[in-house]
Amino acid sequence: MIELKFHHFLKWDEINELVEKAKNTMVVVKLPNSIFNSPKMEYKINFMKQNHIIVEIDNEKRGRNKKINNELKEKILELYKEGYTINQIAEIMKLPKSTLFTNVKQEINEIKTNSKKEELQTLTYQYKEYLIKNDLYNPYIETQFMELKVYVDNEDIETAYNKLKEILQYIKTQRKNKK
Repeated sequence: MIELKFHHFLKWDEINELVEKAKNTMVVVKLPNSIFNSPKMEYKINFMKQNHIIVEIDNEKRGRNKKINNELKEKILELYKEGYTINQIAEIMKLPKSTLFTNVKQEINEIKTNSKKEELQTLTYQYKEYLIKNDLYNPYIETQFMELKVYVDNEDIETAYNKLKEILQYIKTQRKNKK
């Protein structure tokens, strides 16, 4: 007996091969419910049955894997925070990277945003200190830094980086004008 599972619409070449096999042994073909009940397959299924091939619905579960549990998710996120890539974590955890990424995508995006936010806050603080030490800090720059802080607090990182570039350009211009 030969039992074959298909997850696609069978072509006539495949059906003819099955008919040849059915001449020597019993052949059982299992198809997913969606294919088995498709009008496209009705004639082909009847043809196979007439040629002594048993055609059944395959009730085996298919589709997406279950979501990963919270404990595993925390471990994955911990590894990500330590600097491991998704591919490396998938290898360590012995999970498909698509399953891993699908289940922690939102958290990873939050980690990335928070990391960029912290980096930007550190850069801003350091640059502000530099400007104060070099007597380049003035009320206009202070308002620019306040605006920058609002962008960072609202997690509008791209606009915040642009604002920081604008401040840098302003300072460069001020230094040139002083010389």
